[in-house]
Amino acid sequence: MVADTHFLIDSQVLRIRGDFGLTPVTASEIEFYMPGATASGNLPAFWEDLIQACAEAGIRIYSRGPESGADQFEIALAPSPDAKQVVRHTQTLKSLIAQKAETCGFTATFAAKPFPDQPGSGLHMHVSLADASGKNTFFKNDYEISPQLKHSIGGLVAWVADCMAVFAPNPESYARLTPKSNAPVTASWGANNRTTAVRLPDAPHDDKHIELRVSGSDADPGMVMVILLAAVHYGLKYQSDPGQQVYGDASLPSYNLPRLPSTLEEATARLQKSQLILEYFTAATLLA
Repeated sequence: MVADTHFLIDSQVLRIRGDFGLTPVTASEIEFYMPGATASGNLPAFWEDLIQACAEAGIRIYSRGPESGADQFEIALAPSPDAKQVVRHTQTLKSLIAQKAETCGFTATFAAKPFPDQPGSGLHMHVSLADASGKNTFFKNDYEISPQLKHSIGGLVAWVADCMAVFAPNPESYARLTPKSNAPVTASWGANNRTTAVRLPDAPHDDKHIELRVSGSDADPGMVMVILLAAVHYGLKYQSDPGQQVYGDASLPSYNLPRLPSTLEEATARLQKSQLILEYFTAATLLA
């Protein structure tokens, strides 16, 4: 992790702690392809080697397994109150996956959309907010949502479109962001809705968290984390209202939701003109 990203993450964590007495608890999920892995017969050896290497590196795996694409997989890291460590472990995990795949005779790819006829690969970042006693402040039921959760969602929904150049940093990244693909194309949120940019997975109260689904697996985990934390702070500070949650396919025009930029040129221009982020960053900082 570069020193600037390290500093930016620390700055946002300290802002949230200092202004609201809350500690972000974050995690990541990374999706990737390993073409031919299943047919090779070496997949069990890959997982065994990878799990051992992660244990030696102090990386705690929360879950792992196949994804919806052919020879597509996902690994989720355990939640941690150390946001910088989550980023370091995500970066190290990607390196270990590539190394162990090569050892087993196949290649891992973290491209956002490596195969046009297969689902894209995302880098999903998770966040919750713990109080001074370590208790999760996020909760939601049919009738009530905690202000911490509501405003954190509101901040993220407000920020996602302006920050797409970070979430999708390459021209090819935007091929992943298509309707009816479980990759978001609108600034939206929903409970357990994989078509929205911001999702609330089904989870018990102690593990209630937000999943930011916009970034592809080719995104920089450090900069995604910086934006995640800054947007949460923004939402808490300005008590952002996320609007109504989406229950159906958030890509449908009938919902009339704000669309995310669909090309890198559009995303970069939007970030450079953004007034929303100026309290936190310059566009040059995020695009460096």
